[in-house]
Amino acid sequence: MKLQSIAIQEFKQFTGRLVIDDLQPGLNLFTGPNEAGKSTVAEAVRAVFLERYKASHLKDLLPWGKASGQPSVEVSFELDGAQCRLSKQFVTRQRCELKIGQAVFGEDEAEDKLAALLGFSRAARGPLKAENAGVPGLLWVQQGGTHEVRDSTGHAAQYLRDALSQLSGGSESAGEDALIAAVQRELRQLLTARTQKSTGPLAEAETTLAALIAERDELEQQRQQFDENITRLASQQQAYDDTQRKRPWELHEQKAVLAQQRADAAAELERSVQGLAQSLQVSEAELALSLQQEQGAAELEAAVARERQQLDAARANVAAAQTEHAQAASGVAQFEQASVDASRALELANAAVTAADLRSQIGFYRTESERLEAAIAAAGKANDALLEAAREAAAVEVDEAKLKRLAALNGELTVLRARTEAAMTRIEYRLNGALTVDGAPVTGEGVLRVDDEKLIGLGDLGELRVIPGVSDLSAQLSELASLEARHAQLLQALGVASLGEAEARYEQWKTLTAQQKSQAKILDVHAPQGIDALRAALASAAARLQASNDRLAGLPDVSAAAPLDAARRNAEIARDALEAARKVLAQAAEKRSTGIATAESLAAQLQRKEAQLSDEAYCRNRAQWQTKIVEQRVQVDALRRQREGRERELEAVRLDDPAAEAKRYRASAELARNEQHERQVRIAHLRSQLETIGASGLGERLAALDAQVEQATRRKDELSLRASALSLLDEVLVDERDAAVAQLRAPLTERLGHYLKRIFPQSTIALSDDLSPATLDRHGRADTLDALSFGTREQLGILTRLAYADLLKASGRPTLLMLDDAAVHTDAARRDAIKRALIDAATRHQILVFTCHPELWDDLGVRQRAIEDLKVAA
Repeated sequence: MKLQSIAIQEFKQFTGRLVIDDLQPGLNLFTGPNEAGKSTVAEAVRAVFLERYKASHLKDLLPWGKASGQPSVEVSFELDGAQCRLSKQFVTRQRCELKIGQAVFGEDEAEDKLAALLGFSRAARGPLKAENAGVPGLLWVQQGGTHEVRDSTGHAAQYLRDALSQLSGGSESAGEDALIAAVQRELRQLLTARTQKSTGPLAEAETTLAALIAERDELEQQRQQFDENITRLASQQQAYDDTQRKRPWELHEQKAVLAQQRADAAAELERSVQGLAQSLQVSEAELALSLQQEQGAAELEAAVARERQQLDAARANVAAAQTEHAQAASGVAQFEQASVDASRALELANAAVTAADLRSQIGFYRTESERLEAAIAAAGKANDALLEAAREAAAVEVDEAKLKRLAALNGELTVLRARTEAAMTRIEYRLNGALTVDGAPVTGEGVLRVDDEKLIGLGDLGELRVIPGVSDLSAQLSELASLEARHAQLLQALGVASLGEAEARYEQWKTLTAQQKSQAKILDVHAPQGIDALRAALASAAARLQASNDRLAGLPDVSAAAPLDAARRNAEIARDALEAARKVLAQAAEKRSTGIATAESLAAQLQRKEAQLSDEAYCRNRAQWQTKIVEQRVQVDALRRQREGRERELEAVRLDDPAAEAKRYRASAELARNEQHERQVRIAHLRSQLETIGASGLGERLAALDAQVEQATRRKDELSLRASALSLLDEVLVDERDAAVAQLRAPLTERLGHYLKRIFPQSTIALSDDLSPATLDRHGRADTLDALSFGTREQLGILTRLAYADLLKASGRPTLLMLDDAAVHTDAARRDAIKRALIDAATRHQILVFTCHPELWDDLGVRQRAIEDLKVAA
C-alpha cells in the first residue's frame, strides 16, 4: 500500500484545509517545531483508517476554538495496483466512503473492508483500543512509543503468525501445544512456573514435614537439656555447700579493716607535707622580693655611669649638626634663584608651542566649515527626494499578508466554483411556449442550474419535481458563499476591485519603496546622524575658529623663546638641584633638633638617678634588706630539708596503696556473698525445671512424633517424584515444539538479523511466544528488554518493526510505516545506522518520518517537507 495524498480539514489545530500530495513510494520526511502539527497529521492518518466514523468519543478532533466544525480526512492510495480513495467525516454529518478501483463501499461495509485489508479489528464501541490496532498499531509508531514494541507486537501476533504460516507452509499451533499445556497444568499444581518452587500439595507436604521435624527436634533438645540440668544441679549444690562452709567473705572484710587504718595514717602524713610546702613557698617569695630590691639598686648605679658617657657624646654631636645646618641654608638660597630663572624661560617656550598649535587649528576649522556647508546642501536635496518617495509609497501601500491570503482564496474559489458547477444539475432548454419554475415563468432558451429542489410546471401536461443528485451540494454552496464573503472582505480591506489590481498596486509600492531606500542611503552618506547634526557641527567649528584666533592674539612675544625641550630640561635640572639642597637642609635641621633633644633628655634622667642614689632614706632601707636576705636564706634551707624528709616517709607509705587495698577487699567480700546467693537461686530454678519436664511425658511424645515424621516423609517423596517426572516430560515436549517453531519462524529471524547487524554486529535476538523481542544476546550475554537502556530499546523498536514489515510484505499484506520522532534518544553513530536501515527498507515500503530536528535528518537524500510551509500553501 502506497499513500499518494492526504487531505485534512477542520481537524484539531488545522482549522482550515491542509493538503499533502506528491507522497513518494519510499521515504517521506516531514519536519517542524513542537506543536507545528506533525503528530496531528499522523493522528489524522490513524483516524481515517482505524477509528469508527460514527464513534461518539471523537469530539476532541474538533478544530480548536470551533465547536461546530466538521473534522474530515481524505486519503488517496494505491493497493495491489488499484487506485483507492478513502474519506471519513467525524462528529457532525458522519460519513465514510471507500473506493477501490471501480468498487465503492460505504459506511460499516467500508470499515470492515479496511480492517480486513490492513490487519486490525474494529472496536465494538468506544475508542480504538490497543488490542484492536493489529498491524497498524505495530507499524504506525506514535510519539514517545518507539521503545514499547512488546505490547504492540502481541496485539499483532495473530497476523504475524498467519504471515509466517503462509511463507513456511507450516502452522505454529499443533497438537503438541495442547499436550504441553496439559502437562504444565499438572506440573503447576506441584511447582511454580518461574522459580520452580513447591506449591499446592507438594508445598503442603513439605510444610507439614518441616513442622513435624522442627517439633521433634525441639523435644530432642528438651530431653538433652533435661539430662544436662540434672548434672548441673549436682555440681551447683556441691559448690554451694563448700562455699557455705568456708565463708570466704569474712576473711576479705577483716583485711579491708586493716588496710583502711593504714590509709588513714597516710592521709594525715600527706596533710603535714602540704603544710610544710605552703610555708616554704611563702619564705621563698619573701626572699625573692628582697633579692629583687637589691638587684634594682645595683642596676641603678650601673645606669648612672653609663648615662654620664652618653651625655658627653650627645653634646659633641649637637655642635657638629649646627655647623652642617648653616652650610645647607646658604646652598638653598643659591639654587632658588637659579630655579626661578629656568621657570621663566620654560613659560616662554610653552607659549611659542601653543602659538604654533593655534595656527594649525585655525586652518583646520576653516577647511571643516567649508566641507560641512557643502554636505548640508547635498543632504537637504536628498531629504526632499526621500519625503516625496515616502508620500507616494504610502498612497499605494498594500498589506503583503492580506495579498497572499487573497491569492490563496482566489485559487480556492476557482476550484470550488468548478466543483460546484460540476456537481450542480444543469437543464438546457429551448422553448416554443412557456413553463414555470417554482411559479416563475420561463420562456425562450437558456440554462437552468438546479442547486436545490425545484418544481417545474408543464401546463396541461402536469409538473416535474427536480431533486439534485449530489448529497453534499448544499454544503459546497455554503462553503462557496463563505469563501466569496471572505474574498469580498479582503478586496474591501485592500481597497481594490480585483486580485490583478491588488498585484499591480503591490508592484508599484515595491518600486516606490526601493526608491525610498535609495534616497535614504544617499541621505545617510551625507548626514549619517541627520542634517541638524551637520548644522550643529558647522556652528561648533565656527565657534572654535573664533576661540583659536582670540587665544593667539592674547599670547606674548615669543620671538626670543628657546626650544621647548632645552627649556624643559634646564628647568628640570634647576628644580632637581633645588629639591636636593632643600632635602640636605631638612636633614641637617632634623639632625640638629634631634641632638639637642637627646642631650637635654639624658641630662634630666642622669640628674634624677643621682638624686635617688644619694637619698639618706634609700641608703638606710638598702642596708636593712641586705641583712634580711641572709636571714631568709637560712629559713628557706631549713624548711626545704624538713619537707623532703616528710615526702620520703609518705612515698614509703604509698607503695602498697592502702586505700586501694581496702576497696579491693570490700569488693571481693561483696562478690563472694553475691555469687553464693546467685548459686542458691540457680539451684532452686533447676529443681523447678526438672520437676516440670519430668511430669510432661517427654519420651512418649518423642516416639509418636517419629512415626508422624516417617509418614510425612513418604508423602513428600511421592509428590517430589511426580513433580520431577512432569518437569522432565515438559522439558522434552517443549524442546521438540521449539525446534518445530524455530523452523517456522525462520523468515522472521532472517529479517531481524538483516537489520540487527547494522547496530549490534554478531548479536541475536530471541522472540517470545507472541513473536515480540524477548532478549538481546551480545558476546555471550543475554539481556532482557527491560535491562537495556531507553535509547537501545528505542533503536530495537525501529529495527524490529522494519523486520515485521518485511515479513508482512513477503506474505502479500499491505505495509505502511509511520515514525513520529522515533530516534530522539539515539546518538549520532547509531542514528546513521538507523538511517541506512530506513533507506534500505524504503526500497520495499513507504515510510513517513516526522521529526522536530530537521538538522539531524538532512542527509537522508530526500526532500524535507516543513509542516509550516504546507499550512501556508493551504
